[in-house]
Amino acid sequence: MPDFRARLIVLAVVSLGLFVLFLWLPKQPASALEKVSKTADPDSLKLQQAIELVNGSSPMEGIQVLHDLVAKDSTNIEAQYWLGVFAVKSQQFEKAIRRFQTVLAIDPQYLAAHIDMGGLYLEMDSLEMADACFRRGIGIDSTNNYALLFAAQTEEKLGLLKDAKKNYEQLLRHNQDTIVSKRVAEFIDNIDKKLNP
Repeated sequence: MPDFRARLIVLAVVSLGLFVLFLWLPKQPASALEKVSKTADPDSLKLQQAIELVNGSSPMEGIQVLHDLVAKDSTNIEAQYWLGVFAVKSQQFEKAIRRFQTVLAIDPQYLAAHIDMGGLYLEMDSLEMADACFRRGIGIDSTNNYALLFAAQTEEKLGLLKDAKKNYEQLLRHNQDTIVSKRVAEFIDNIDKKLNP
């Protein structure tokens, strides 16, 4: 059986990658996006350009644009958040945590910052802090698959088997993917075997 921590890290990396990919997928037809870009405020356009630059051929230029946005307005929550995301990408975990803490100081309900910060604490083997972040995420959205999965996996690692089982069961209620559901059912079955040997 593969090492649990390795499985958890793989799940975290894959989920973070899927989450970021989901954020970048267009939610509207291209023509609607063009119309929005013509009417959007200049800072929103700069933010979009910065993200494209970082993910393209000029990452440092994009990071500088994000820093300029934050220098202009330290409460620019999206610029702060993306600086945190890109700090994770460059493995500057302490900087990323500070950015996510700034985001949460501005908006304590910013779900992605809770989940991403929990993932960082998990990567740094701070399981209790990771679990606290994921639980806050569940408090904001009790149907969020990422928060539920990561909380359950972390709680299982911490030996909080009843809490882990509860979060896995909640995940099953809100998940439509049969492959994920089957795997989560296996996690629950393993917990039941530990709770009732």
